[in-house]
Amino acid sequence: MLQKIDDTLWIAEDPLRIFGIALGRRMTVIGLPDGGLFVHSPWEMTADRKRRLLDLGPVRSIVAPGRFHDLYLDQALLEFPQAELHAIPSLFGRFASRPNTFPLSDSPPSSWGEAIEQHAFIAGPFHSETVFFHRKSRSLLLTDLCFRLEDRGGMTRLAGGVLGVYQKFSPTRDIRLWTLGERRLLRDSVERVLAWPFTRIIPAHGERIPENGRSAFEAAFRWVW
Repeated sequence: MLQKIDDTLWIAEDPLRIFGIALGRRMTVIGLPDGGLFVHSPWEMTADRKRRLLDLGPVRSIVAPGRFHDLYLDQALLEFPQAELHAIPSLFGRFASRPNTFPLSDSPPSSWGEAIEQHAFIAGPFHSETVFFHRKSRSLLLTDLCFRLEDRGGMTRLAGGVLGVYQKFSPTRDIRLWTLGERRLLRDSVERVLAWPFTRIIPAHGERIPENGRSAFEAAFRWVW
């Protein structure tokens, strides 16, 4: 089912466990001013989910915002063949021959530029992600950059503690290592995001931050200064 979060913002949440770690997974849908839909990080497109999306409007743009978030892309594109696909450069090559397929950049395309801002976040050589700010709902959309795990299962507590994200909204600790030589670039990205007036954070995994999101994001990256 799609859960309404704001007037033009919905999410769909599914369970996801990897090696016993309860990550969860989340697809976010934004209603655009022209009546079309922006689908961020699509997950399994069940018949019910497809019907609900069609009830909301035509799917205009399908977005693959981060590495490893292409598992259900083929299915989504099969169900919505007329939609544009926008993918980070590391995924774009896989779909480059498909019509209406574009690499994500640091500037929004005309498809959603009136409603959504974006930034190709710099967080080291192994992290590739475009982050988005939906103006109307004042929501920041993340993929894997930061998240918080709350599940009390043993493996989730252990892995979340090692990664620094158990009951704490944060980037994973390895990002600190990857960005040791790129702190200026990382600071530039953090400042770019903090310039947006968001109050809510919706990551693709873990818990949502429903309020005071800007403060949470700032605290998560305080170590870069």
